[in-house]
Amino acid sequence: MIKKKGQYIRLDTAATTLVIRADTAEYLYYGQRLGGGDIAAIPSAGKKLFSCPGTNDYTEYSLLFESADGGFAADLQFSKARVLAEKPEIPGLPSSYGDGKTLELKYVDAASRLSLFLYYTAFDNSDVIAVSSKLVNGTRKPVRLRRLMSLQLDLTGDYSVVTFDGGWARERQRHERDAGCGIFVNDSKSGYSSHAHNPFIEVKNEYGVYGFNLVYSGNHKETVERGTDGRTRVLVGINDYMFDWALPVGESFYAPEAVMCWAPDEDALSLRMHAFVGEHIVRGKWKRRERPVLVNNWEGTYFDFNEEKLLSIAAAAKEAGAELFVLDDGWFGHRNDDTSSLGDWYDNVEKTGGGLASLADKVRAMGLSFGIWVEPEMISEDSDLYRAHPNYAMKLPGRKPVRLRNQLMLNMADERVQNFVVRTICDVIARSNADYVKWDFNRSMTDCYGKGIPAGEYFHRYMLGYYRVVCKITKRFPFVLFEGCAGGGGRLDLGSLCFFSQYWTSDNTDARERIAIQSGTSYGYPQTVMGAHVSACPNHQTGASNSLEARFNVACEGLLGYELDLTKLSEEERAEIASQISFYKENRKLLQFGDHYRLQGKNTAGFITVSKDRNGAIAVVNLLEWHPGDPAPCIRLKGLNPAANYEVSVREGDWVRCIGGDVLMQADIPLPGLFDFEAAKRWSGGIMSRMYILRRQRS
Repeated sequence: MIKKKGQYIRLDTAATTLVIRADTAEYLYYGQRLGGGDIAAIPSAGKKLFSCPGTNDYTEYSLLFESADGGFAADLQFSKARVLAEKPEIPGLPSSYGDGKTLELKYVDAASRLSLFLYYTAFDNSDVIAVSSKLVNGTRKPVRLRRLMSLQLDLTGDYSVVTFDGGWARERQRHERDAGCGIFVNDSKSGYSSHAHNPFIEVKNEYGVYGFNLVYSGNHKETVERGTDGRTRVLVGINDYMFDWALPVGESFYAPEAVMCWAPDEDALSLRMHAFVGEHIVRGKWKRRERPVLVNNWEGTYFDFNEEKLLSIAAAAKEAGAELFVLDDGWFGHRNDDTSSLGDWYDNVEKTGGGLASLADKVRAMGLSFGIWVEPEMISEDSDLYRAHPNYAMKLPGRKPVRLRNQLMLNMADERVQNFVVRTICDVIARSNADYVKWDFNRSMTDCYGKGIPAGEYFHRYMLGYYRVVCKITKRFPFVLFEGCAGGGGRLDLGSLCFFSQYWTSDNTDARERIAIQSGTSYGYPQTVMGAHVSACPNHQTGASNSLEARFNVACEGLLGYELDLTKLSEEERAEIASQISFYKENRKLLQFGDHYRLQGKNTAGFITVSKDRNGAIAVVNLLEWHPGDPAPCIRLKGLNPAANYEVSVREGDWVRCIGGDVLMQADIPLPGLFDFEAAKRWSGGIMSRMYILRRQRS
């Protein structure tokens, strides 16, 4: 809801209020929803909507540019405010969507005729506000744009900053630190949103927490600067590293959309961000649809497979109750390892029998859907594509290229390359009639170069090319379930999720490691986008072993799959997997679309997913460490109805109790069935895990 009263504008969601004074370009208030008082009475604290050189503000600026005469200062003054009936799209870029009005603010520099537009859309059903910006060159000469951030929010008070950092196989580990004085930067310079620093951050204090994210998959930058005046400025947008954009006369530059949300605590913030992603980012057929249980052959076979082997795994998957078989890397060209054939998206008939179409038909004849792996943005030097079109590769002339995972990248800033990718990947999907596509991206950018493309524009032009490609392909195949992957979760961001309904959370499938990875991911992203697989033990990434029960329990925090060769398991293990899949499918709607909360106690970690009506819940508690003589582990649950009584049972066990929701959330509940002497002898350092089923008792 947007209300204007002169120069004062109020944007309300169900639980929050944003108050803007348009003529002075200020935030007057952003936080818990206000009552009906006079918003014009809110005093100014100098909290600006944007900033640029030319004033006495020397905090980090949201706008930096260079005019043709060498100047870089601007005096942007208020021009007009409009309420648009519909949320405008951002040309060439993904953005959130949904019904509702959008506030447009325009500010003009009279001397240069540069115009800055700011857009604010409030989503009532998630308490998230989407913000974007546009710079229009109304001058008579070109302008060089050096920075245009999507969002600026000035705050007052002391704050801590929460980021989600890591690397390959250890993505999105939560870190919190005092903002202090000076500048804190969370960013990526690797050409994609990266394993290292996810664009989702939090800024929090004792009064609440602000969450920020960027609908963009490339280099991003989030800065938090505490000034000596007590003001804290948050900036979110494209990284200005190697950014220098020529803006011709009469043209516009559109910054990607950013989003912000306020909540009283991190649990509430996560629920609001989850609702936003589910309702305003994920789209199409799979928006609210339950996702299939899949079996992927990658860790079961790697490159060593043939048709007989694949069909035997598929048959075992069907027997266990799986719904989708996914053929991973190695099915194309002459690819038997990672040194060749990327770009040669034609069938390797020696490995797939009669080719993709024949293999897919045989899998479907078993009663399974068929999925396929591709890595469209990459090229191998040992490939027919490279031999025919070496100019398609991203590489610097006259220099030896940097090879990561034995591969180069395609120059996706080149429209010819974009068209090649669209044509060949559409052919793969069409000839296999794939129900699912896993889109991988296994290296960062190094030799950034494209003939005729200025260095300062390359990173963003690559992203515009990437979005053009995925937009065309996903629109052509609207019923296909696309899952993104970037060496695991290296490009798990809101930009990619506008096209891919789910994402492979991490290449690390070890259950203990996945607890922290999935927990960190869940702060900004819902469980319904997190791919989570049960894999073989000893684990291929860590060498650790955990029980099949523990691996399943941890994987239930996301979208369940199995990444192993089921034909190598014992009959007992295959029967256990069949039981797991049956249980998961019976409770899939709750696990995938319920309200998700993180659970933590002393030496314990897990989650609880609660139905929207709070009549049912499933909780997983994992004991991470235990020593002889330790007291029984305890936990407090979340999200339940405090006035209800719940029947609580162990999924694999005979323990059943009736306990009040208030007790379950406020008392330390011992966790029976989690640990016993015999289990201790078998434990050997693996996690102990139990799943609890909660059903509300009717009075």
